[in-house]
Amino acid sequence: MLKKFVHAVDAVNQFIGRLTSYLLIPMVFVVCYEVFLRKLFQLPTMWAFETTIYIYGFHYMMAMGVTMLYDKHIRIDIITLQLPQKIQLILRLVTFWIIFVPFVGAMLYAGVEYAATSWMQWEHSWSAWKPPLYPFKTVIPVSLSLLFVQGLANFIRECYQLKGEKI
Repeated sequence: MLKKFVHAVDAVNQFIGRLTSYLLIPMVFVVCYEVFLRKLFQLPTMWAFETTIYIYGFHYMMAMGVTMLYDKHIRIDIITLQLPQKIQLILRLVTFWIIFVPFVGAMLYAGVEYAATSWMQWEHSWSAWKPPLYPFKTVIPVSLSLLFVQGLANFIRECYQLKGEKI
């Protein structure tokens, strides 16, 4: 049952990571379009800059879970790499509960409140273009949920590794 959960979480985050990576293509087109109009015709758009920020923000946030899946988050492990593999696993299991769960849990709680407030106000950008912000702010709790679930899946995987099993 737990192994199926780990595989399902891995598959979901891998799929979302792959899907999200394709957003860089329209972002490049938006930037090129803006640069082309601004530099050649002195006709800047009012929407391109914000669109670029929203696409990249979505890309950045939604990649947190897949980054956790592939263990690519930045960390300083100069000392821990010198320790035996079993001790490293135990430290990761302990720090999951001491650091990861409280931090991501608090961020998730705050992100839900932040997005809910934006939805209640039907919040829009302050710019002249005024796109709605509530869908973009919803990305915060969604991406943090994916990160949290991936962290839990990694925790389960590492518990199996500590027992000498592979998932």
